[in-house]
Amino acid sequence: MRLKRLFIVLFFVAVYVPIKAQDNITSQINTPLLQKYIDLAKEYYPKRKMYKSSELSAKAKIGIAKAGYLEAFNVSYFYRPDNQAIIDTANPYSINGFQFGVYLNLGTLLRTPSNVRQAREEFNSASFLTKEYDILLETEVRQKYLEYLHWFNDLKVKNQAYIDNKTSSDGLRYKFEKGEVSLDVYTKAKALASTANSEKLLSELNMLSAKNSLEALIGKKMEEVK
Repeated sequence: MRLKRLFIVLFFVAVYVPIKAQDNITSQINTPLLQKYIDLAKEYYPKRKMYKSSELSAKAKIGIAKAGYLEAFNVSYFYRPDNQAIIDTANPYSINGFQFGVYLNLGTLLRTPSNVRQAREEFNSASFLTKEYDILLETEVRQKYLEYLHWFNDLKVKNQAYIDNKTSSDGLRYKFEKGEVSLDVYTKAKALASTANSEKLLSELNMLSAKNSLEALIGKKMEEVK
């Protein structure tokens, strides 16, 4: 009966406690810190920069397209010094002083409105792509942050479970050496401690993996973000 109670206690330490500890993970979310992670990802992540550059490039094309209105008009001038003869046999319409002329390229003028509309649509399309990627990037940052919190808490629980099982195993080893418990009891306790250690190491690996994934998005070590 004592042996049965022992393994029931060890089972709840290894299984029930982690579940109970993770029920309250929502309260551990640091909303301002999470927003900093999101802002850093939008500022740093290369693919997001690519979308933003495409948006700015499309915006610049609107100005280029609008310049077509000016290109449709061509202004020229002609200067004839005052000391020249009043009548120019080569060009009898020339007079002394400055003469100005304005020429209209009708084809360019008619094409410009459609070019401007096309440039605006390209800019809107690029803007929508940037906004869409911002949503995806924000979602990914949130997901990696929650994964990190999950495994961080899981590691704390698994580490405590390992300590408890190791303490129990060491205690039973002392009793086994004194002949107070059987080899079977000591062997099972030792196996539980070994299993708890393996689970602790796996949890640590998952926590580090989630941490690395989040840092790859924000471009900084989590410890550097305050």
